[in-house]
Amino acid sequence: MILSLRTSSSLTLAVTFTVTTVYWVSLLNLVFRRERAASIRKSTAVMERDKRIRASLQCGDAGVKFLDTRNQWDDDGRVTPTAAVMMTPGLEARVFTAATLERLTAATRLVSPIPMLMPGDDWADVEVVVTGWGCPSLDAAVLNRLPALRLVAHAAGTVRGLVTDDLWERDVIVTSAAAANAVPVAEFTFAAVVMALKDVFGVRDRHREVRGASSVIDQTRMGTMGRRIGLIGASTIGRLVIERLHTLDVELAVSDPYLDDDAASVLGVTRMDLDDLLAWADVVSVHAPALPGTRHLLDAAALARMSDGTWLINTARGSLVDTDALTAEVVSGRLCAFIDTPDPEPLPPESPLYDLPNVVLTPHIAGSLGIEIARMGDLAVAEVERFVAGESPLHPVSRDDLERIA
Repeated sequence: MILSLRTSSSLTLAVTFTVTTVYWVSLLNLVFRRERAASIRKSTAVMERDKRIRASLQCGDAGVKFLDTRNQWDDDGRVTPTAAVMMTPGLEARVFTAATLERLTAATRLVSPIPMLMPGDDWADVEVVVTGWGCPSLDAAVLNRLPALRLVAHAAGTVRGLVTDDLWERDVIVTSAAAANAVPVAEFTFAAVVMALKDVFGVRDRHREVRGASSVIDQTRMGTMGRRIGLIGASTIGRLVIERLHTLDVELAVSDPYLDDDAASVLGVTRMDLDDLLAWADVVSVHAPALPGTRHLLDAAALARMSDGTWLINTARGSLVDTDALTAEVVSGRLCAFIDTPDPEPLPPESPLYDLPNVVLTPHIAGSLGIEIARMGDLAVAEVERFVAGESPLHPVSRDDLERIA
Protein backbone atom coordinates (compact mmCIF):
# COMPACT_ATOMS: atom_id res chain seq x y z
CA MET A 1 0.00 0.00 0.00
CA ILE A 2 2.73 2.45 0.98
CA LEU A 3 4.73 1.51 -2.08
CA SER A 4 1.72 2.14 -4.31
CA LEU A 5 1.19 5.63 -2.85
CA ARG A 6 4.82 6.54 -3.30
CA THR A 7 4.76 5.37 -6.90
CA SER A 8 1.59 7.39 -7.62
CA SER A 9 3.07 10.51 -6.01
CA SER A 10 6.26 10.21 -8.02
CA LEU A 11 4.28 9.79 -11.21
CA THR A 12 2.22 12.90 -10.45
CA LEU A 13 5.33 14.96 -9.85
CA ALA A 14 6.88 13.74 -13.06
CA VAL A 15 3.80 14.60 -15.09
CA THR A 16 3.57 18.03 -13.45
CA PHE A 17 7.22 18.73 -14.16
CA THR A 18 6.84 17.63 -17.78
CA VAL A 19 3.75 19.80 -18.36
CA THR A 20 5.41 22.82 -16.72
CA THR A 21 8.54 22.34 -18.79
CA VAL A 22 6.57 22.08 -22.01
CA TYR A 23 4.60 25.26 -21.09
CA TRP A 24 7.69 27.36 -20.45
CA VAL A 25 9.52 26.04 -23.50
CA SER A 26 6.50 26.88 -25.66
CA LEU A 27 6.23 30.35 -24.11
CA LEU A 28 9.91 31.10 -24.60
CA ASN A 29 9.71 29.82 -28.17
CA LEU A 30 6.76 32.16 -28.84
CA VAL A 31 8.61 35.13 -27.38
CA PHE A 32 11.69 34.24 -29.42
CA ARG A 33 9.68 34.04 -32.65
CA ARG A 34 8.01 37.41 -31.98
CA GLU A 35 11.31 39.11 -31.16
CA ARG A 36 12.91 37.60 -34.23
CA ALA A 37 10.05 38.82 -36.43
CA ALA A 38 10.33 42.30 -34.92
CA SER A 39 14.08 42.24 -35.43
CA ILE A 40 13.65 41.26 -39.06
CA ARG A 41 11.13 44.04 -39.63
CA LYS A 42 13.41 46.53 -37.91
CA SER A 43 16.46 45.39 -39.84
CA THR A 44 14.56 45.65 -43.11
CA ALA A 45 13.44 49.18 -42.27
CA VAL A 46 16.99 50.15 -41.26
CA MET A 47 18.30 48.76 -44.53
CA GLU A 48 15.74 50.79 -46.43
CA ARG A 49 16.65 53.87 -44.38
CA ASP A 50 20.35 53.39 -45.05
CA LYS A 51 19.60 52.94 -48.73
CA ARG A 52 17.77 56.29 -48.76
CA ILE A 53 20.63 57.95 -46.89
CA ARG A 54 23.19 56.61 -49.35
CA ALA A 55 21.04 57.75 -52.26
CA SER A 56 20.64 61.22 -50.78
CA LEU A 57 24.33 61.57 -50.11
CA GLN A 58 24.98 60.83 -53.77
CA CYS A 59 22.75 63.81 -54.65
CA GLY A 60 25.28 66.32 -53.31
CA ASP A 61 24.25 69.30 -51.20
CA ALA A 62 20.63 69.05 -52.29
CA GLY A 63 20.23 65.59 -50.81
CA VAL A 64 18.96 64.88 -47.31
CA LYS A 65 21.66 64.34 -44.72
CA PHE A 66 20.53 62.97 -41.39
CA LEU A 67 22.08 64.58 -38.35
CA ASP A 68 21.44 61.60 -36.09
CA THR A 69 20.40 58.09 -37.08
CA ARG A 70 20.58 56.63 -33.57
CA ASN A 71 17.12 57.67 -32.46
CA GLN A 72 15.13 56.07 -35.25
CA TRP A 73 12.97 53.82 -33.08
CA ASP A 74 10.93 54.33 -29.95
CA ASP A 75 10.22 51.66 -27.34
CA ASP A 76 7.34 50.28 -29.43
CA GLY A 77 9.47 49.84 -32.52
CA ARG A 78 7.87 52.73 -34.44
CA VAL A 79 9.90 54.92 -36.79
CA THR A 80 10.20 58.51 -35.54
CA PRO A 81 9.03 61.25 -37.92
CA THR A 82 11.43 63.13 -40.15
CA ALA A 83 11.70 66.84 -39.33
CA ALA A 84 13.23 69.93 -40.88
CA VAL A 85 13.82 73.55 -39.88
CA MET A 86 12.81 76.49 -42.10
CA MET A 87 13.83 80.01 -41.01
CA THR A 88 16.39 82.71 -41.76
CA PRO A 89 19.88 81.15 -41.68
CA GLY A 90 21.70 82.17 -38.52
CA LEU A 91 18.50 82.58 -36.52
CA GLU A 92 18.63 78.96 -35.37
CA ALA A 93 21.50 79.82 -33.01
CA ARG A 94 19.09 82.03 -31.04
CA VAL A 95 15.97 79.90 -31.43
CA PHE A 96 17.56 76.64 -30.26
CA THR A 97 19.73 76.24 -27.21
CA ALA A 98 21.99 73.19 -27.20
CA ALA A 99 19.52 71.41 -24.90
CA THR A 100 16.52 72.31 -27.07
CA LEU A 101 18.22 71.13 -30.25
CA GLU A 102 19.16 67.89 -28.51
CA ARG A 103 15.48 67.37 -27.60
CA LEU A 104 14.42 67.98 -31.19
CA THR A 105 17.04 65.54 -32.47
CA ALA A 106 15.94 62.91 -29.97
CA ALA A 107 12.26 63.28 -30.85
CA THR A 108 12.64 63.33 -34.63
CA ARG A 109 14.82 62.32 -37.50
CA LEU A 110 16.24 65.78 -38.15
CA VAL A 111 17.58 66.64 -41.59
CA SER A 112 20.32 69.08 -42.41
CA PRO A 113 21.37 71.67 -43.23
CA ILE A 114 19.72 73.60 -40.42
CA PRO A 115 17.97 75.75 -41.33
CA MET A 116 16.80 76.09 -44.93
CA LEU A 117 14.49 78.73 -46.38
CA MET A 118 12.98 76.33 -48.92
CA PRO A 119 12.37 72.58 -48.83
CA GLY A 120 15.21 70.39 -50.03
CA ASP A 121 14.96 68.34 -53.21
CA ASP A 122 14.35 65.18 -51.23
CA TRP A 123 12.02 66.20 -48.41
CA ALA A 124 9.24 63.86 -49.47
CA ASP A 125 9.20 62.08 -46.10
CA VAL A 126 9.39 65.23 -43.93
CA GLU A 127 6.37 65.19 -41.59
CA VAL A 128 7.36 67.97 -39.20
CA VAL A 129 8.65 71.45 -40.02
CA VAL A 130 9.78 73.89 -37.34
CA THR A 131 9.43 77.36 -38.83
CA GLY A 132 10.59 80.79 -37.73
CA TRP A 133 11.13 84.35 -38.91
CA GLY A 134 12.00 84.42 -42.60
CA CYS A 135 10.17 81.23 -43.50
CA PRO A 136 8.33 81.69 -46.81
CA SER A 137 4.58 81.39 -47.18
CA LEU A 138 3.59 77.72 -47.24
CA ASP A 139 1.76 77.86 -50.55
CA ALA A 140 1.08 75.08 -53.05
CA ALA A 141 4.53 75.33 -54.63
CA VAL A 142 6.22 74.78 -51.26
CA LEU A 143 3.75 72.17 -50.03
CA ASN A 144 4.12 70.08 -53.18
CA ARG A 145 7.67 69.44 -52.04
CA LEU A 146 6.37 68.41 -48.60
CA PRO A 147 3.73 65.78 -49.42
CA ALA A 148 4.06 64.05 -46.02
CA LEU A 149 3.77 67.25 -43.95
CA ARG A 150 1.61 66.82 -40.84
CA LEU A 151 2.84 69.48 -38.38
CA VAL A 152 4.08 73.06 -38.66
CA ALA A 153 5.49 74.20 -35.30
CA HIS A 154 6.10 77.93 -35.62
CA ALA A 155 8.89 79.16 -33.33
CA ALA A 156 7.58 82.73 -33.44
CA GLY A 157 4.36 84.65 -32.85
CA THR A 158 1.88 85.33 -35.61
CA VAL A 159 1.44 82.75 -38.38
CA ARG A 160 -0.42 85.11 -40.71
CA GLY A 161 2.42 85.41 -43.22
CA LEU A 162 3.00 81.66 -43.11
CA VAL A 163 -0.33 79.89 -43.50
CA THR A 164 -2.31 79.67 -46.74
CA ASP A 165 -5.55 78.12 -47.94
CA ASP A 166 -3.46 75.34 -49.47
CA LEU A 167 -2.04 74.53 -46.05
CA TRP A 168 -5.45 74.45 -44.34
CA GLU A 169 -6.87 72.21 -47.07
CA ARG A 170 -4.21 69.61 -46.34
CA ASP A 171 -5.31 69.35 -42.68
CA VAL A 172 -1.84 70.14 -41.40
CA ILE A 173 -1.61 70.90 -37.68
CA VAL A 174 -0.28 74.42 -37.07
CA THR A 175 1.02 75.64 -33.71
CA SER A 176 2.37 79.01 -32.65
CA ALA A 177 4.84 80.20 -30.04
CA ALA A 178 2.89 83.43 -29.56
CA ALA A 179 2.34 82.48 -25.91
CA ALA A 180 6.11 82.47 -25.39
CA ASN A 181 6.54 85.76 -27.24
CA ALA A 182 3.80 87.26 -25.07
CA VAL A 183 5.94 87.01 -21.94
CA PRO A 184 8.53 89.73 -22.74
CA VAL A 185 5.81 91.98 -24.21
CA ALA A 186 3.84 91.74 -20.97
CA GLU A 187 6.97 92.42 -18.92
CA PHE A 188 7.79 95.44 -21.09
CA THR A 189 4.25 96.80 -20.84
CA PHE A 190 4.13 96.39 -17.08
CA ALA A 191 7.43 98.23 -16.75
CA ALA A 192 6.20 101.00 -19.07
CA VAL A 193 3.06 101.50 -16.95
CA VAL A 194 5.08 101.83 -13.75
CA MET A 195 7.71 104.09 -15.34
CA ALA A 196 5.05 106.34 -16.88
CA LEU A 197 3.08 106.70 -13.64
CA LYS A 198 6.26 107.42 -11.66
CA ASP A 199 7.02 110.15 -14.25
CA VAL A 200 10.44 108.57 -14.81
CA PHE A 201 10.93 110.02 -18.28
CA GLY A 202 9.96 113.56 -17.28
CA VAL A 203 12.13 113.37 -14.17
CA ARG A 204 15.06 112.11 -16.24
CA ASP A 205 14.81 115.02 -18.67
CA ARG A 206 14.37 117.71 -16.00
CA HIS A 207 17.11 116.21 -13.84
CA ARG A 208 19.48 116.24 -16.79
CA GLU A 209 18.65 119.89 -17.47
CA VAL A 210 19.18 121.29 -13.95
CA ARG A 211 22.09 118.98 -13.08
CA GLY A 212 20.91 118.49 -9.50
CA ALA A 213 20.59 122.22 -8.78
CA SER A 214 16.90 122.00 -7.88
CA SER A 215 14.10 119.52 -7.30
CA VAL A 216 12.56 118.05 -10.45
CA ILE A 217 9.85 115.91 -8.85
CA ASP A 218 6.24 116.85 -9.50
CA GLN A 219 4.42 115.29 -6.56
CA THR A 220 1.03 115.63 -8.30
CA ARG A 221 2.11 113.22 -11.04
CA MET A 222 3.98 110.57 -9.07
CA GLY A 223 2.87 107.06 -8.18
CA THR A 224 0.68 104.11 -9.16
CA MET A 225 -1.60 103.84 -6.12
CA GLY A 226 -5.26 104.15 -7.04
CA ARG A 227 -4.56 104.82 -10.71
CA ARG A 228 -6.92 103.57 -13.41
CA ILE A 229 -5.42 101.29 -16.04
CA GLY A 230 -7.48 100.48 -19.13
CA LEU A 231 -6.53 97.66 -21.49
CA ILE A 232 -7.82 97.33 -25.03
CA GLY A 233 -7.91 93.60 -25.71
CA ALA A 234 -7.97 90.60 -23.35
CA SER A 235 -5.51 88.78 -25.60
CA THR A 236 -2.78 86.43 -24.43
CA ILE A 237 -0.53 89.42 -23.87
CA GLY A 238 -3.35 91.44 -22.32
CA ARG A 239 -4.05 88.69 -19.78
CA LEU A 240 -0.38 88.44 -18.82
CA VAL A 241 -0.30 92.21 -18.34
CA ILE A 242 -3.41 91.96 -16.14
CA GLU A 243 -1.70 89.33 -13.97
CA ARG A 244 1.27 91.60 -13.41
CA LEU A 245 -0.82 94.73 -12.82
CA HIS A 246 -2.68 92.91 -10.04
CA THR A 247 0.54 93.22 -8.03
CA LEU A 248 -0.11 96.98 -7.92
CA ASP A 249 -2.80 98.88 -6.03
CA VAL A 250 -4.63 99.99 -9.19
CA GLU A 251 -8.07 99.72 -10.79
CA LEU A 252 -8.27 97.64 -13.97
CA ALA A 253 -10.75 97.73 -16.83
CA VAL A 254 -10.78 95.96 -20.20
CA SER A 255 -12.52 96.62 -23.50
CA ASP A 256 -12.84 93.49 -25.63
CA PRO A 257 -15.83 92.40 -27.75
CA TYR A 258 -15.12 88.74 -26.93
CA LEU A 259 -14.98 89.27 -23.15
CA ASP A 260 -18.17 88.76 -21.13
CA ASP A 261 -18.86 89.75 -17.54
CA ASP A 262 -18.12 86.27 -16.16
CA ALA A 263 -14.74 86.12 -17.88
CA ALA A 264 -13.98 89.67 -16.72
CA SER A 265 -14.79 88.65 -13.16
CA VAL A 266 -12.38 85.71 -13.38
CA LEU A 267 -9.67 88.11 -14.61
CA GLY A 268 -10.44 90.52 -11.79
CA VAL A 269 -11.24 93.43 -14.13
CA THR A 270 -14.23 95.58 -15.04
CA ARG A 271 -15.54 95.19 -18.58
CA MET A 272 -16.16 98.51 -20.33
CA ASP A 273 -17.09 99.77 -23.77
CA LEU A 274 -14.16 101.39 -25.55
CA ASP A 275 -15.53 104.93 -25.32
CA ASP A 276 -16.12 104.63 -21.57
CA LEU A 277 -12.70 103.08 -20.98
CA LEU A 278 -10.90 105.86 -22.86
CA ALA A 279 -12.63 108.55 -20.79
CA TRP A 280 -12.03 106.67 -17.51
CA ALA A 281 -8.37 105.58 -17.66
CA ASP A 282 -5.16 107.28 -16.54
CA VAL A 283 -3.22 104.84 -18.74
CA VAL A 284 -4.53 103.09 -21.87
CA SER A 285 -2.55 100.06 -23.04
CA VAL A 286 -3.27 98.51 -26.45
CA HIS A 287 -3.32 94.71 -26.86
CA ALA A 288 -5.79 94.14 -29.70
CA PRO A 289 -4.94 92.27 -32.93
CA ALA A 290 -4.25 94.06 -36.20
CA LEU A 291 -7.30 93.22 -38.31
CA PRO A 292 -9.15 95.14 -41.02
CA GLY A 293 -11.81 96.00 -38.45
CA THR A 294 -9.29 97.32 -35.91
CA ARG A 295 -7.36 99.65 -38.22
CA HIS A 296 -7.25 103.12 -36.64
CA LEU A 297 -9.32 101.85 -33.72
CA LEU A 298 -7.85 104.85 -31.91
CA ASP A 299 -8.61 107.64 -34.33
CA ALA A 300 -8.97 111.38 -33.66
CA ALA A 301 -12.43 110.99 -32.12
CA ALA A 302 -11.29 108.16 -29.82
CA LEU A 303 -8.17 110.01 -28.67
CA ALA A 304 -10.24 113.10 -27.96
CA ARG A 305 -12.20 111.13 -25.33
CA MET A 306 -9.05 110.60 -23.26
CA SER A 307 -8.47 112.92 -20.32
CA ASP A 308 -5.65 115.46 -20.30
CA GLY A 309 -2.35 113.90 -19.20
CA THR A 310 -3.41 110.31 -19.99
CA TRP A 311 -0.70 107.95 -21.22
CA LEU A 312 -1.25 105.82 -24.33
CA ILE A 313 0.98 102.72 -24.48
CA ASN A 314 1.10 100.72 -27.71
CA THR A 315 3.08 97.49 -27.81
CA ALA A 316 0.63 95.84 -30.24
CA ARG A 317 0.56 97.03 -33.85
CA GLY A 318 0.95 100.56 -35.19
CA SER A 319 -2.08 100.29 -37.47
CA LEU A 320 -4.38 100.33 -34.43
CA VAL A 321 -3.56 104.00 -33.84
CA ASP A 322 -4.04 106.87 -36.28
CA THR A 323 -0.50 108.29 -36.20
CA ASP A 324 -1.51 111.72 -37.53
CA ALA A 325 -4.24 112.07 -34.90
CA LEU A 326 -1.88 110.93 -32.13
CA THR A 327 0.83 113.31 -33.32
CA ALA A 328 -1.57 116.24 -33.07
CA GLU A 329 -2.53 115.28 -29.50
CA VAL A 330 1.03 114.85 -28.21
CA VAL A 331 2.36 117.94 -30.00
CA SER A 332 -0.30 119.94 -28.16
CA GLY A 333 0.95 118.42 -24.90
CA ARG A 334 -2.51 117.13 -23.97
CA LEU A 335 -1.62 113.42 -24.09
CA CYS A 336 1.51 111.39 -23.42
CA ALA A 337 2.53 108.34 -25.43
CA PHE A 338 4.83 105.33 -25.16
CA ILE A 339 4.99 103.84 -28.66
CA ASP A 340 6.97 100.68 -29.40
CA THR A 341 5.17 99.90 -32.66
CA PRO A 342 4.59 103.07 -34.73
CA ASP A 343 2.88 103.31 -38.09
CA PRO A 344 4.72 103.42 -40.39
CA GLU A 345 7.60 101.49 -38.88
CA PRO A 346 10.01 103.17 -38.62
CA LEU A 347 8.58 106.67 -38.60
CA PRO A 348 10.09 109.14 -41.08
CA PRO A 349 13.06 111.13 -39.72
CA GLU A 350 11.07 114.36 -39.64
CA SER A 351 8.41 112.98 -37.28
CA PRO A 352 8.11 115.12 -34.14
CA LEU A 353 7.51 111.97 -32.09
CA TYR A 354 11.29 111.43 -31.93
CA ASP A 355 11.86 114.65 -29.98
CA LEU A 356 8.82 115.41 -27.84
CA PRO A 357 9.38 115.24 -24.05
CA ASN A 358 5.97 113.61 -23.50
CA VAL A 359 6.66 110.78 -25.97
CA VAL A 360 8.78 107.67 -25.52
CA LEU A 361 9.52 106.03 -28.86
CA THR A 362 11.24 102.64 -29.08
CA PRO A 363 12.01 100.58 -32.24
CA HIS A 364 9.77 97.52 -31.68
CA ILE A 365 11.73 96.01 -28.80
CA ALA A 366 8.91 94.77 -26.56
CA GLY A 367 8.77 91.32 -28.16
CA SER A 368 11.31 88.53 -27.95
CA LEU A 369 14.88 89.70 -28.54
CA GLY A 370 18.29 88.32 -27.66
CA ILE A 371 18.12 85.49 -25.16
CA GLU A 372 14.32 85.73 -25.04
CA ILE A 373 14.05 84.19 -28.53
CA ALA A 374 15.04 80.78 -27.13
CA ARG A 375 11.78 80.68 -25.16
CA MET A 376 9.89 80.42 -28.47
CA GLY A 377 12.16 77.64 -29.71
CA ASP A 378 11.60 75.73 -26.49
CA LEU A 379 7.83 75.93 -26.93
CA ALA A 380 8.00 74.89 -30.60
CA VAL A 381 10.05 71.81 -29.72
CA ALA A 382 7.59 71.00 -26.91
CA GLU A 383 4.85 70.99 -29.55
CA VAL A 384 6.91 68.60 -31.69
CA GLU A 385 7.44 66.28 -28.71
CA ARG A 386 3.71 66.24 -28.02
CA PHE A 387 2.99 65.46 -31.67
CA VAL A 388 5.44 62.54 -31.65
CA ALA A 389 3.86 61.25 -28.42
CA GLY A 390 0.36 61.44 -29.92
CA GLU A 391 -0.73 64.23 -27.57
CA SER A 392 -2.83 67.28 -28.37
CA PRO A 393 -0.94 70.53 -29.16
CA LEU A 394 -0.65 73.19 -26.48
CA HIS A 395 -1.22 76.17 -28.77
CA PRO A 396 -2.90 75.12 -32.03
CA VAL A 397 -3.99 77.70 -34.59
CA SER A 398 -6.97 77.09 -36.86
CA ARG A 399 -8.25 78.94 -39.90
CA ASP A 400 -11.13 80.35 -37.84
CA ASP A 401 -8.73 81.69 -35.20
CA LEU A 402 -7.27 84.13 -37.72
CA GLU A 403 -10.47 86.18 -37.60
CA ARG A 404 -9.72 87.35 -34.07
CA ILE A 405 -6.04 86.83 -33.24
CA ALA A 406 -2.91 88.73 -34.19
